Amino acid sequence: MSTVSLKKSGTGFLLKYGDVKLALDTGIKGETTLLSHSHSDHIGGLKNARHIIATKGTFDTWQARRSDKLGNKTTIKHGDMFGQIGVNITALNAGHVLGSTMFLLEFDDNLTVLYTGDFNTVDSLVHKAAIPVQVDVLITEATYGAPQWVFPNRKTVYENILEAATKVIDEGRIPLFHAYSLGKSQEAIALLQSGGFRVISGNTSIDKVCSVYKQHGIDLRHHSAQSEQLTDLLDEGAVIVSSSSRHTVGNMQRTLGQNEFARYETKLEYFNLSGWTIGKFRERGFPLSAHSDFKGLLNFAKGVNPRVAYCFTENGRTLSKHLSDNGIHAVPLE
Repeated sequence: MSTVSLKKSGTGFLLKYGDVKLALDTGIKGETTLLSHSHSDHIGGLKNARHIIATKGTFDTWQARRSDKLGNKTTIKHGDMFGQIGVNITALNAGHVLGSTMFLLEFDDNLTVLYTGDFNTVDSLVHKAAIPVQVDVLITEATYGAPQWVFPNRKTVYENILEAATKVIDEGRIPLFHAYSLGKSQEAIALLQSGGFRVISGNTSIDKVCSVYKQHGIDLRHHSAQSEQLTDLLDEGAVIVSSSSRHTVGNMQRTLGQNEFARYETKLEYFNLSGWTIGKFRERGFPLSAHSDFKGLLNFAKGVNPRVAYCFTENGRTLSKHLSDNGIHAVPLE
């Protein structure tokens, strides 16, 4: 039996096993790319790819945020299999953002590999949790792969966000929650609308991605920062979700005019929605993450029960050590 070879390339890796080559979350000339999702740190060099395999959600969110077109592509649904010479490829839900995918690889000699991309093991209002499957080789992200990155219960985080929004509005101010335009913003909007808040999207990138989520059956109701109703919304008490404070401010200035905007600018109260709000960074906000935390990564790997695990991202070495301590032979890739 051959051994799996993984080589860092751009935003991802080139996997080689026997005669099979696959690019994971990166574009390599002449090779097939397995694209887990469309966040910018996973899409490098895709114009070089000979063929791209991803879900419709991934292709749709790509198109919502970018003007360039992808070339030869195959759309795959979660649970479906795509076969090519030497390997069968099955797409599995990753729970990270709309369409995010783990790829199960089953080679002709029965070796099995799971590539996670970014994944989350906890249900959210807009995404379902990733479920482990047992394989021989696990290739896992390790974004929060150190013991200090343990998140509170998601329900508690939700409650804290809603309480903060209520408190700030009751004080006559305007809460602004900063979140990535793909995934986190949609979760924040779904949460805030469930709490009865009027929600303003501060960025056109959020608006475009929300349109894709709606097309995929996710109920999101919000107003644009370019809405003619913006003054009334702010005066009546609204919450802003923003992926870029600078662009949100610019959009509000253009809608309201500089003088009118000045009346609201001093009322803005900023919060960050990110796992990085705990630990060494201590940013003001709430630890709402689309990634698995340390315990989630550890428990997921135990559920996969691989013969070997490869860990990528900056905490790969730390996670590898802890997996090895728990009886899983692990190797850092970065």
